[in-house]
Amino acid sequence: MRDRLFRSGQFSRATEDDVQTLAGLNIRYVADLRRPREREAEPSHWVDHDGVTILSSDHAGHAEPPHLAFLRESDLTLDNIRGFMMQTYQRLPFDAGNKAVFKAGFEALAQSDAEDGFVVHCAAGKDRTGIFCALLLTELGVDPEAVREDYLMTNTAVDYDELAPRFAKRIRDTMGRDVGDREIRAFLGVEGDYLTTALDAMGDVSGYLRNELGLSETVIAQLHERLKTP
Repeated sequence: MRDRLFRSGQFSRATEDDVQTLAGLNIRYVADLRRPREREAEPSHWVDHDGVTILSSDHAGHAEPPHLAFLRESDLTLDNIRGFMMQTYQRLPFDAGNKAVFKAGFEALAQSDAEDGFVVHCAAGKDRTGIFCALLLTELGVDPEAVREDYLMTNTAVDYDELAPRFAKRIRDTMGRDVGDREIRAFLGVEGDYLTTALDAMGDVSGYLRNELGLSETVIAQLHERLKTP
């Protein structure tokens, strides 16, 4: 594959060094999979950048993101957290907002120039974003084990020793709830079974792209042409 597709978490806390790094990637398209309420709480780094097209969806309106409702209302045991994540991965591929941004993102990639950079992100860059990347890689013929390894890279790319205590404090301060370190890491990280659950729910990836997302054969062919290396 050509080296112009990037995935990330949200950019509201991007440092000056981060901004300089991003400036060198020639980003022209940003697929923001977050819901409107998430985007309002942590505004995109990209809104002030000329020449960058932001792809997002307002389908969810101002409804509370499901993961926040779960953290506030549910029993935060390890089993419950893993169960919630499995249910989430069954739901994510069929969420109207996700589908809209998935489709717009694939169409932008298919129509973009060879030098254009593309970044896809959600809040943490692991669940919605992970599914988007797995769909694209699978359609392009990447080996399933390599797709899985790319998805699991979240677990090594993120400093959970720093993030987990900070996230636990945020839950305690905003929701008045205490969550154990092991449970927090299960919520913040990814597991191979999560991705398998999403792929099983979607069935054949090519069929999902064409029938569920409504991508045309022309767009599919352009994706292969523009993103595969000779």
